Amino acid sequence: MNYKQLKIFAMCCMVFDHVVRIFPLYQMLGPLADFLWSRGYGGLADWLLDDCITYIMYIGRLAAPVFLYCITLGFVHTSDVRRYLGRILLTAVIAQVPYTLFDLAELHVMGVEGDWREAGLNILFTLALGLLVLVLHEELKRRNRKLILFSPILVAAASWFGNLCSMEGGRGYIILIFVYYITRSCPRRQRALLYVPAVMLSRIGLIQWVAESIGTDLFTGAWRNCLLNVLGNYFGMLVALTDNGEKGKAGKGFQWFCYAFYPAHFALLALIGFLRPPLV
Repeated sequence: MNYKQLKIFAMCCMVFDHVVRIFPLYQMLGPLADFLWSRGYGGLADWLLDDCITYIMYIGRLAAPVFLYCITLGFVHTSDVRRYLGRILLTAVIAQVPYTLFDLAELHVMGVEGDWREAGLNILFTLALGLLVLVLHEELKRRNRKLILFSPILVAAASWFGNLCSMEGGRGYIILIFVYYITRSCPRRQRALLYVPAVMLSRIGLIQWVAESIGTDLFTGAWRNCLLNVLGNYFGMLVALTDNGEKGKAGKGFQWFCYAFYPAHFALLALIGFLRPPLV
C-alpha cells in the first residue's frame, strides 16, 4: 500500500474501534446469538459472543501502529518539521474536547457517570511527543554521532512523560515510533523480527499484569486483553510493512481532511452516545 492507502486503512480501523465503544459488539451480535440458542446451537452462540468478538476487536488495534508509522514517514519527508509538529499539536488541542466528550459518552452508554478529568490526552499528543523525540535524535546525531547513544534515554524519558500526562498509548507508542525510524532502512523480514521485542517492550506493563494474574480469577481476562493489545499492535506493524514507498494522491486536501476528521468523528460519536439510552 502507498502512504495514502495506509492512512485510509488506519482511519477505517480507528472508526471501527470507536464505533464499537458506543455500539458494543455483544449488543449487535446478541440477536444472532439468541437465534442460534433457539435453534439448539448454544455452543456456537457462546463462541460468537466470546472468542469471535475478541477476534473482531483486532481490527481496531491495527489503527495505532499504522498511524505511528505514518508519523515516521511524515518526519522523513516533511520539508518543515516545525510546521508539521505545529499542525499535529493544534489538531490535538482542538480534538481534546470532543475526545473527552466521547470518553464520557462511552461511560454513559455503559450506565456509568464519568469524570472529564480522568479522560487523559488524545493520541495526537503522543504522536507529537514521538515526533519531537525524532527531532532531538537527529539533532544529537548532527552534533556528534556518538551522542545518539543517549537516544534510548530520550525515548525512555518521553515514554515516562507521556505516561505521566496520561497520553493515549504514551508509555509504549513512543518506543514504536523510534523503532520504526531507526529500522526504516532494514529489509522487511528483519524489521518484522525486530518489531517483536519492540512491541513486547511497549506493552511491558500489560505483560506484567498477566504474569501477576496467573492463578487468579482475573487471569483469563488479563491474558485475552494482553493478546488483543500485544498481537493487535504487532499485526498493525506488519500492515505498515506493506508500504511500497509511494505517496499516492495525498495532496493538501487529503491532508486537511485527515486533520479535520479526527476531532469530527469524536464529536459525532459523542453526540450519538449521549443520545443513546444506557445499556444497564
